[in-house]
Amino acid sequence: MVKEKDNIVKLDDTDIKILKIINKDVRTSYRQISRDLDVSVGTIHNRIDKMVKTGVIKKFSPVIDHEKLGFVLTTIIGVRVKGGKLKNWEEKTFFNKNVVGIYDVTGEYDAFLIAKFRNTNELNAFIKELLKDPIIERTYTQTVLDVIKEDMGSSNIL
Repeated sequence: MVKEKDNIVKLDDTDIKILKIINKDVRTSYRQISRDLDVSVGTIHNRIDKMVKTGVIKKFSPVIDHEKLGFVLTTIIGVRVKGGKLKNWEEKTFFNKNVVGIYDVTGEYDAFLIAKFRNTNELNAFIKELLKDPIIERTYTQTVLDVIKEDMGSSNIL
């Protein structure tokens, strides 16, 4: 792994192979990874440690199936915020338990939220709460009918 200018990290083949293994199952032991790649356990430890320190690996966490927990409604919500207030609004919205993603965007809306709800009543309450905020000019809500691909932590891009 080499750190290039502009904080872009260049991974070598071993780093990529390690990422693909732990992306498939984060519980894979360093010993098993070292056997699979025919390198020492120390090398695996050092490589993963460097990827954590450089921010390539942000965290180790389970991939949760929200539907199995009753969150069957996924929504994409465009939000237009009054000028200069976007950052404050995002910081406040960041902590809402239903929001799983916030994206600053170009175009007609300032941000898009990805949020998950148990039912339309929860969604309705969420939207009404959003619109109570005087800095929110407008929202645009779309309901996801079917999730074709949702893999934000994918190593397949490498």
